[in-house]
Amino acid sequence: MLSTLTGESSVRGPGRIAFIGAGSIGRPMAERLIDCGRDLIVCDPSPTVRAHFADLGCPTTDMPGNCVDAGIVIFMVANDAQLKSAATGPSGLIPAIDPSSAPILLIMSTVLPETVLEVAAEAASRQAHTIDAPVSGGSLKARNGTLSIMASGEPADIDAVRPVLDQLASVTFECGILGNGQKTKILNNLVGVANLFLFAETMHVAQLLGMDLQRLADVMEQSSGRNNGTKDWTARKGLFRWNSEDLAAVRSVVDVTRKDLHHALMLAERAGAATPLLRALVQGHDETPYTDVLMRWRALASEVGGTGGRSGATISNEHKGSCDDDRVP
Repeated sequence: MLSTLTGESSVRGPGRIAFIGAGSIGRPMAERLIDCGRDLIVCDPSPTVRAHFADLGCPTTDMPGNCVDAGIVIFMVANDAQLKSAATGPSGLIPAIDPSSAPILLIMSTVLPETVLEVAAEAASRQAHTIDAPVSGGSLKARNGTLSIMASGEPADIDAVRPVLDQLASVTFECGILGNGQKTKILNNLVGVANLFLFAETMHVAQLLGMDLQRLADVMEQSSGRNNGTKDWTARKGLFRWNSEDLAAVRSVVDVTRKDLHHALMLAERAGAATPLLRALVQGHDETPYTDVLMRWRALASEVGGTGGRSGATISNEHKGSCDDDRVP
């Protein structure tokens, strides 16, 4: 039996959006939609999360099947197993769908493309359409509605949910057939994760060599080492500081990025691609102790900086900007 909804539940129909999974990115996304005047029901296993949205006047539930009367159902869960459980499990959404009034499923989690196709096949048996639309940008952009979204599926389905996507993102890329959005996100994350950790190692080496890290970042920003971290070294130190609050914070980032790299390796293997550097990266990342990452990030976060003897001369940098305010950029 499905659990009872908490909060007002009489207003239902195609105008309602169900938001399943309100974690570190899902929560500000859901808050953004509420601020935009959307009628939401939030589904999350955490009593704390449900209490937060109940305080905002939003109906809540811990059972995805209770979200069946929404016109759009957004999945923003942590991994493939959670998506399958929320979508097709005994208390999941799809078994409760009435084919005569099926919602559009919008999978915004980062999962394997075959997981999307598996869920979409089950949804199609209930006359429900599916879009995969993973996001990039972090929690601050989620709250501000300036994410980037990689959407794939039937163009008519994407057009049907575009008003919602436009409230969450500053740009939505249409990536083709269902599953291509996930492929695009996973490959983007491959480069992003490699950059995040390799740049930290590079700057830590420079720190131990007694170099001026701001000067190095300035040089790299105008040279072949340019990356997200060189855009604004001060902001990147802030990210390292936040990520190294404690071992649990480091573990959270590392575990997510390990998942991303393994997803990328699986895609490569299924494509028959030779990826020796990716394999080495996955192995090295898997074998790096959380404590080593914690030590490195804390050392960089505490770096005082300085001019390194510069007399006011700086390198021109037209492209400086702040990095995303999130644990994983």
